[in-house]
Amino acid sequence: MKISYNWLKELIDFDLSPEELSNTLTFLGIETSILSGGIKWTGVITAKVLEKQKHPNADKLSLCKVNDGIKDYEIVCGASNVDAGQIIPLAVVGAVLPGNFEIKPTKIRGISSEGMICSEQELGLKDSSDGIMILNSDTALGKKLEDVLENIDTILQIEITTNRGDCLSHWGVAREISAKLQKMTNLPPVKESKFIEKNIVDIQSADLCSRYIGCHIKDVKIAPAPQWMTNRLESCGIKSINNVVDITNYVMLELGHPLHAFDSSKISGEKIIVRTATDKEQISTLDNKTYELTENMLVIADKEKPLAIAGIIGGAFSAINDTTKDIFLESAVFEPGNIRKTSKTLNLSTDSSYRFERGTSWKVAEKASWRAINLISELAGGRLETREDVNSKDNEKLIIQLRVERIKKVLGYSIDEKKIANILRFLGIEISSKVQNVLIAEIPSWRNDIKQEIDLIEEIARVDGYENIPLLEENKVVIADKQQDNNTDKFIKNMSDSLIGLGFCEAVNYSFAEITDLDKFYLKYTYKIANPISKENEVLRPSLLVGLIKNLNFNVGQGINDIKLFEIGKTFNDEGENKAIGILMYGNVWHNWWKWEETKTDTVFNFNFANGIINAILPKGFTVEDNRVAKKYYHPGKTASVVYRGTVVGQFGVLRPDITSDFSNEVLYAEINVDLIDTKSLTKLNFYQPISKFPAVKRDISIVCDKKVPFEEIEKIIKQIMKSGNILKGFDLFSVYENEKLGSDKISYSLRLSYKHNDKTLNDSEVSADMNALLDKLRKDLGVILRS
Repeated sequence: MKISYNWLKELIDFDLSPEELSNTLTFLGIETSILSGGIKWTGVITAKVLEKQKHPNADKLSLCKVNDGIKDYEIVCGASNVDAGQIIPLAVVGAVLPGNFEIKPTKIRGISSEGMICSEQELGLKDSSDGIMILNSDTALGKKLEDVLENIDTILQIEITTNRGDCLSHWGVAREISAKLQKMTNLPPVKESKFIEKNIVDIQSADLCSRYIGCHIKDVKIAPAPQWMTNRLESCGIKSINNVVDITNYVMLELGHPLHAFDSSKISGEKIIVRTATDKEQISTLDNKTYELTENMLVIADKEKPLAIAGIIGGAFSAINDTTKDIFLESAVFEPGNIRKTSKTLNLSTDSSYRFERGTSWKVAEKASWRAINLISELAGGRLETREDVNSKDNEKLIIQLRVERIKKVLGYSIDEKKIANILRFLGIEISSKVQNVLIAEIPSWRNDIKQEIDLIEEIARVDGYENIPLLEENKVVIADKQQDNNTDKFIKNMSDSLIGLGFCEAVNYSFAEITDLDKFYLKYTYKIANPISKENEVLRPSLLVGLIKNLNFNVGQGINDIKLFEIGKTFNDEGENKAIGILMYGNVWHNWWKWEETKTDTVFNFNFANGIINAILPKGFTVEDNRVAKKYYHPGKTASVVYRGTVVGQFGVLRPDITSDFSNEVLYAEINVDLIDTKSLTKLNFYQPISKFPAVKRDISIVCDKKVPFEEIEKIIKQIMKSGNILKGFDLFSVYENEKLGSDKISYSLRLSYKHNDKTLNDSEVSADMNALLDKLRKDLGVILRS
């Protein structure tokens, strides 16, 4: 829905800029963005069209002489409504219009043009316009356009959840601002005039219409609505029709309750009848279409025919036109489910149905009726003659007891009782009394989303600010460790940047999963959704793997064969909610832009490539080690763990063949639980150490050991020696060898050792001595010997 910033400021006095207001409403739960408006131009001045001539080389262009009070300009204009004598906005050479469009001297069909006569659309004041903008005839020339235009408006776009139909109006949004800023709203006064009470409404479908207010208004003068009203309607996306129709739309935008006006002369009989349609009954409507109705659809009818599809659209036969003298004004409360079903069946959605589907207010129905009567009397000269307010059922007031202690228990912090009462009162919820720390709250009819005590507590938390709710840690309420959060965010950002630098793309998936999908990956869920919107969203995901595999399936189906994805999101298990990083690799490691003649196969991801990726993105302090308790979805023997300071924080490896049987290559997956990492320690300074200027000495050795000795143990001893400040600076495993000559229970590893000293060039004896010490350590601890 579009909301006018200036209109809001009339309803409540506030000092927030459009940007600040947008943020405030978004944090209140109403997603808001700035759609259009404000001053988005420079160099536009007022000027007068002195002459208009036909362009010599184009039928649809005009050549205009324009004057700003000092200077004449030759302007080529394509608008059909331009004419001599008009005061117009002129964008001179050097002016900049919305979209960073700069006006430059140009030739159009051979004629020079020294600027542009602007429309409201080109100035960013409206979404569309039929021609140039024409200013008042008494407007001074040569003035900046922004100085002569009054109340330049900003239009906001709001998106609401389905249970917040009360916010589909300027008054509804003003109430939200009122509660947040603790300021009163200022609705225009509504006066009730005298009328004759007469039986003019017959509700035959009481279950589908709980209230119907009908008014006969005489001596109406149909004319265009005043400019201020048409401007507001058009800025909110509604086209002006005439004063009466515009008033019904204006009240809908102001108060949120749809109204409809019928031409009384087209109504047969003395009563308006609210009934269901007969099967296959037809009606021609205001959108110039004919609809065939079913017997469960509600219509507004006279004694002979349907006049409107209730709550959705009026009929063309009874529409207000220039000859209308008397009108019948409707304000009703319809059953939301029936309106929605009818709208979907007919594939017909309107501003009216959008509101009725979400529920309308019993009380606002009457307020909107009187407000429209007041405006019709003021702007169309109408006189209220007869009125009837028919209730098919009583409006039941909802009273909820709100325990102050319960608020503290649910939110985790105390809020002053006076503040609680003020928040609720500004939302329109009356607090009638207080008994032993219990507030008695009367819920207004427009808040059909509030049913019980917990709903009131949510309202208090929403308006007070969700950011004020402390985090829970080990059953104790603590304030969030902002430093830890900052470190975690920085760690995730660094990981993300590293992956993107390696060619990975970030995926974003929902936090829900389907149980059958989890079974495929041998995963168990902990949290099941009570009322899921679909089967795919029935549980909270225990792993990011579920969504990433779906992403993989989709991409492979599109013919993509080099897939590198990662996702940063929440997972949910027995230990609660965890922030995790999931990484998926499949297919070609890089694009095969060209191939060497000797290359027979594509280079695809395998465990070794995945190991290289993980080591490349992890900062200092992480190690890759043997995975002793691998997740069930990994291929046995093709997995490893990610360890930080002795704690396993993640795993990676090849997915089981039975999971990936639909894919032609191995699928590699890694998942790291960020919450298990002490990210504070990652911020410690790494001091610069100069690289030795002396050459390295390389030695290749081949060693033999029992197959039952894992290479991880050999690697651990080598790294211990390296950390001790030894001259051994690095090593690489470049060959693994098995042969009957070695023995069936033996295996050989070939290593390249790199030696370097910071202060001198090493000689052969120094390197040999150090290498022999390493071999001796391996022999004593693991039974490793040098291969002969």
